Amino acid sequence: MTYKETRELESLPREIEALEAEQRALYARMHAPEYYRQPPEALRADKARAQEIEALLMEKLERWTALEAKAGATSGSSSSAP
Repeated sequence: MTYKETRELESLPREIEALEAEQRALYARMHAPEYYRQPPEALRADKARAQEIEALLMEKLERWTALEAKAGATSGSSSSAP
């Protein structure tokens, strides 16, 4: 793995955690009883952001999986099979 990939792998858990926290806060706000009294533009913006967060989470989780696999292959390649 390159240095850049190693740094990316180290930062992904924090990025994912931040997105998940934002997602939880957004969903909590969207489920509040008074939420639908807001202007339609605000509702559309929240819905768009929720979709954006979901896409970003999937992208980052896929990247994390790929980097973990690459890290495992790199560290596992030096050992020989019995």
